[in-house]
Amino acid sequence: MGVWAAIAAAKRGASVALADQFEPAHVHGSSHGDGRIYRLAYEQDHYVDMMERSLPLWHELQEAAGEPLLARTGGITVADAAAAGENRNDALRAIYARRGIPHETLSAAATNERFPQFSLSPSLEALYQPDFGVLFASKSVAAAWAYARALGVDTYVPFRAAAFRSDGGQGQGSVVLSEQGAELRSRSLVVAPGAWLSSLSHTLFGLRIPTRVSAETVCYYRPQAESAGSTRGPVPDHSYRSMPVFIFQTENGCEGMSGMGYYGLPTIDVPGVKASAHYCGPTVHPDARPAAAGGPAAVLGRTLAGAAGEEEAAARRVAEVVASTSRLVRDSLPHCEQTPFETQSCLYTSTCDHDYVLSRVPGHERVVLAGGGSGHAFKMGPALGEMAAAAALGWEPPLSLAPFAVERLLGASLPDESLASRR
Repeated sequence: MGVWAAIAAAKRGASVALADQFEPAHVHGSSHGDGRIYRLAYEQDHYVDMMERSLPLWHELQEAAGEPLLARTGGITVADAAAAGENRNDALRAIYARRGIPHETLSAAATNERFPQFSLSPSLEALYQPDFGVLFASKSVAAAWAYARALGVDTYVPFRAAAFRSDGGQGQGSVVLSEQGAELRSRSLVVAPGAWLSSLSHTLFGLRIPTRVSAETVCYYRPQAESAGSTRGPVPDHSYRSMPVFIFQTENGCEGMSGMGYYGLPTIDVPGVKASAHYCGPTVHPDARPAAAGGPAAVLGRTLAGAAGEEEAAARRVAEVVASTSRLVRDSLPHCEQTPFETQSCLYTSTCDHDYVLSRVPGHERVVLAGGGSGHAFKMGPALGEMAAAAALGWEPPLSLAPFAVERLLGASLPDESLASRR
């Protein structure tokens, strides 16, 4: 969110500084790896609006970078057509129809014929939308920083924020101090702290915003070699050039999170299909992640009490996520090996309603807080950046910030995971 806010402000002629505690495209947060899904599959109009605004800006970044950063693959959203009560694809079908978004409902047999990478059971259906795709995540982050610098943005890395004060009288300026004693002064400020949203918003502004930071494990499954003699016929191409991205709105069996389903991407750089049981990772502190959840257990010299117990609990939870994801692969991806050859970890920072924070800080008209991506913000980074920059600089935002006001969260309880599958 931060680099896109810097790009948006610089394109409008503002003098911009961009600071981060880590180097660009680092692995300590939510934006690294070979791929992320982009999609229009939202039940809320404001998210569809944000995605439609973001896609042209992703293409603009790709043109500036001079290398591929995204690819259109199409995507399927899979649900149980025979389930008692509501078919979980119905709400998507309704918004697609109302907004004129192309889509097609496929039976399990039709899905398996069109996309031979899959073998859906007869009770399932797939809602196909041709405008899904993949973003090449780490490459895109590096390209966004390079684009910002080309636009004249000054960058400061590492810069770990430690304190804030108003400057210039009547709250018209801001000073952010780093742990190393450096200062950044500005008339307007966007704070996009990622997994540090709760801790940093309290440290800097005295706000108590409850979030759940979870370490989500993604698994890579290698397509079988032709020589393996698959009983399902020739092994189809599982790359992003041939295979759609996929979301399964089915039970994943993870304790407490079974309704969150799964998501997956075709092969990009890592030679395997990427999949994960959604929102099921262990809760962690971003400065002290257990080794099983993307640690080591101490980062930046910080440790947490009870680390041994947390390590064991995280390891059990990660093993549960991997086992659940492997069941999906066994049941629905017949041409892939059923054991992952690689796993990676990334952080989700979830608010209580799984909607973002994109809001002026109470009492600070030109200070904007941006975060709470809740596992679905990367693809909307360009729109989020435009909205954050506009709010901080006093411009008319391209889209309404009303759904993301920080006031709704102050004093709220921890995230309601029942809302996650709707995001």
